[in-house]
Amino acid sequence: MELRHLRYFLSVASHRSFSRAAAALGVSQPTLSEQIQQLEAELGVTLLERLPRRVEPTEAGCLFRERCERVLRELDGAQVDIAELQGLVRGTVRVGVFHSFSASLLPQILARFATEHPGVHVVARLIPRDQMERELVSGEIDLAVAYSSPDAAHIVSELLFREPMRLVVGPGHPLAGRRSLPLRALDAHELVLLTREFAARQYLDQLFGEHGVAPRIMLEMNTIEPILATVQHSRMASIVALGALHARVGLHAIRLTAPEPVRDVALLWRRHDTRSRAARRFAELVREAYAGAGRERGSSPG
Repeated sequence: MELRHLRYFLSVASHRSFSRAAAALGVSQPTLSEQIQQLEAELGVTLLERLPRRVEPTEAGCLFRERCERVLRELDGAQVDIAELQGLVRGTVRVGVFHSFSASLLPQILARFATEHPGVHVVARLIPRDQMERELVSGEIDLAVAYSSPDAAHIVSELLFREPMRLVVGPGHPLAGRRSLPLRALDAHELVLLTREFAARQYLDQLFGEHGVAPRIMLEMNTIEPILATVQHSRMASIVALGALHARVGLHAIRLTAPEPVRDVALLWRRHDTRSRAARRFAELVREAYAGAGRERGSSPG
């Protein structure tokens, strides 16, 4: 069994297709099929079920896929460790990010990191909170920029910034002239919010329940930009993190009081795990960016 067998198998299992996997790998489909057959013959099991329109891993294939992914992650990690012994920054950094970070601070960090470390491949993904934490614990991502995690047994939350949330309205909204508003005044107001798989929405639902506030949730969306566009062109409002309003014009941000919604933004790491030099450097740039954001807003981390 050779490493290429593992990579070929994972590509077919991921694409659910020999033809798409062959194109992604840059090999011919007959060659790929032959390599998979060799792997199955060596293991003595069928790993992939060939269906008319797709390919699905068998039960043995699902088990083998988990082990393959683990082996390749370990090998990639070993290559990074060796490079670091030579004083090099190499490898891949896989980062999970949340909405307002991706909209405001991520582009400048990615641009600077790519300039400083061209030998590192960065994969940054916008992921819902629950999925992000699962992937962090399983090793599918190296670190995350998100709200603090309650899972202290498996995740270390390094506080970066306290992020207030604001009521956002368009220019034609009756509240457009207000600077602040008690949370209880949102009772029966029409809102458009993130869908319920996101931590920010879960936080707001809990806050509403604790303070007996019952706004009318008219729309739910799973990305911030269309929410803000809807608010700008309607009489509905939303509640978003202040960072999500970076460089947005035509919207009015109103401070909510009694209480003010505030989230703790953090770097999330796997507990009891080695952090690659590339991941540590990426984290340094995140810290610097958030420190700058704190100065601009007149706030401070912590």
